[in-house]
Amino acid sequence: MLRTVQGVVIGVREQGENDRIVKVLSPEMGVIEITAKGAKKQNSSANSTSQLFACADFCFNERKGRYYLNSSSVKRIFYGLRLDVEKVALASYMAQAIGFAVTENQTAGDAYRLFMNSLYMLAERGGECGFVKLVFELRLTAVLGMLPNLLGCAECFRFEDVELTFIVNRGIFLCGEHLADRRRHDDICVEVSRGIFDAMQFICLADMKKVFNFKLSGNALEKLGFICEKYFLHMMGRGFKTLDFYKSIAK
Repeated sequence: MLRTVQGVVIGVREQGENDRIVKVLSPEMGVIEITAKGAKKQNSSANSTSQLFACADFCFNERKGRYYLNSSSVKRIFYGLRLDVEKVALASYMAQAIGFAVTENQTAGDAYRLFMNSLYMLAERGGECGFVKLVFELRLTAVLGMLPNLLGCAECFRFEDVELTFIVNRGIFLCGEHLADRRRHDDICVEVSRGIFDAMQFICLADMKKVFNFKLSGNALEKLGFICEKYFLHMMGRGFKTLDFYKSIAK
């Protein structure tokens, strides 16, 4: 029985002389692995669709618990990524993060749209890597149901007329009045401006099509990038080698 899904390749492993195993993120099935026989041959129709970050329709069947590619048709390749090693490194980090966070047979429509929008921003819209990265990290935590408490101070719920501190490892904000009482010795604390607080709300709650449609000044954007990375890695409970590589070459 054949099944067809649209998906994007987030990982590729070579198998033998001619075959590839592709890890595909699809809205309907989450992350699945498909064996593409003969995909490494230049005349294979699967050669282009089995490349990293290729978006395609994948038609496959199942045999003994494994998926085997029957045919595929490319939708988008994101050629613009290949012109910039920093963008490739960032896209690889996002792909590894998605591959860890999303499982097979999990509905992943929002994760798929976020990843595709992030690739589009990098490849087609000239998005700055640091900006795309922080939006991806924070919105993915929201997609996975791990968004921070965005109601304001966790004690009094104020945010308009108070200075807030974000407790990264607990995902909460505290105002100056309650920080001393609620702060723990192991807390990672970052003071946030109203602009940063508003940006975090926007990233987590905005329509997926508009999630990149906000602006923040240089210093505030840098601090927000620090917050998003630390919070994301804390919620994932691990680091990523692809992130280490991206940071080693980031401008």
